[in-house]
Amino acid sequence: MRSMPDAATYVLPALSIGLAALVFLGPGAQRMATGVRVWGAPVAGSEALALRVEGVRRLHGADDPAALPAIEVSATSGGAPLAGWSGSTGKDGIGEALLRAGGGLKAPVVVRIRRGGDALLEQEVPLSPPLPAEASALPGAAHASALPGAAHGELRLRVTVARGAMAAPFPEPVRVAVETEDGAPVPGARVEASAVGAELRGQDSGPAQITADARGAAELTIRPLAHTVELTLRAARPGSAAPPGARGASGSWEGRLPVIPGAIWLDPAGLAGERPELRLTSPAPKPYAYVSIGGGHGRLFGAVVLLAADGGGFFSGTLALPDGQPPGAAGWAVVASDPYEQGAGTVAWPLSPAASPVAPRRVALLADGVPAAEARERARASRARRAGLVVLGAAGAAEMLLLALRARTARRRLAAHLAAASGGEGEDGADGAPLSREDRGRLLATVRAEPVLSVLALAALVGLSFAAVAALATFR
Repeated sequence: MRSMPDAATYVLPALSIGLAALVFLGPGAQRMATGVRVWGAPVAGSEALALRVEGVRRLHGADDPAALPAIEVSATSGGAPLAGWSGSTGKDGIGEALLRAGGGLKAPVVVRIRRGGDALLEQEVPLSPPLPAEASALPGAAHASALPGAAHGELRLRVTVARGAMAAPFPEPVRVAVETEDGAPVPGARVEASAVGAELRGQDSGPAQITADARGAAELTIRPLAHTVELTLRAARPGSAAPPGARGASGSWEGRLPVIPGAIWLDPAGLAGERPELRLTSPAPKPYAYVSIGGGHGRLFGAVVLLAADGGGFFSGTLALPDGQPPGAAGWAVVASDPYEQGAGTVAWPLSPAASPVAPRRVALLADGVPAAEARERARASRARRAGLVVLGAAGAAEMLLLALRARTARRRLAAHLAAASGGEGEDGADGAPLSREDRGRLLATVRAEPVLSVLALAALVGLSFAAVAALATFR
């Protein structure tokens, strides 16, 4: 039967390494770090802080959307607290928080996001100055701008798309203004229109014939069937309206229409009822539409609209506008298929014909709490691994002491046995010739060398095992 030190020599390494492995693979393993990002376009003086909150899970540099239930968003504006918001992020990781600021937003604006007792983010977000009436990089924003094209003749044709952008295969009004070289309108001008890659409303085939009104303006409806649509217009003075000796009897224009590939179409019919709503339709299968509604005071609120197959081959969804928020007051609805509004199909649709000329902006990243969450997770895992390393170190030191004690005891027993055996008594009890002092010394040295080498080899093997486990535990 083995003694207690002998049993501990074999059991202690297995127990300590097993315990350390449980620590390293359990609490010491780096888990997904859960954090949030905040997107928006806040403007100084605005009465609303509309934030797009993105839940993120990160592991080894790879990000996944995180559905975060029961998060709380609070903020201060110029040191004064704003009304808080509570809600959750969806399966796509996106939630829309709206915080009212009755006195207008003033710097500094500090946003705090908590979930339960955990603080996910606390950062100051920048404010933009009031938006000027300037051109925007977003398609659809410059709805009053004339389209570029090749013009010929003495009559000038100015072509605009009523809402600044088009989405195939949905109809949009196109306006034509016929003018003379000095900018005077041509009342009653006859306009002939033809298009490649589109269908002219009311025309099954061939060019469409329209007549300008008293202001020289005409309108036709075009339904694009492709992402590249070429429109050709030819205008001529009415024969009876031309004064004697008038010059500039005709003119033409050729150009491309702004059809946005991948755009989600906003049906203008939904904005005309007593309860206006956004009716969104995508020709391609998309699960969500991300909407930012704003105007001269920046982003007023946002929403995530679920799109579903509508039976007509499209994917549609609706969003009711809040009470007390008429379409004209907001001005613009930026509609995108990605929450960052960076896709090529992002369009700023005007919500009324008299929409504010202020250029809408895409949402921008205001605050990122993911790096801090990742640092907190690394610190937690590091604390657990340090505890495991302490266990390994203590177990390794104890194992070395046990091996040294066992080696010392073994050497003493061997020396005693050899001393007794060299006294001259044989194995059968008869007297034998005693060993000389020189032979006895050589025999003891030889016998002692074997256990010492074995113990050193075992100690080296155990030390190597502990070092390997420690190295794997600290590897990231």
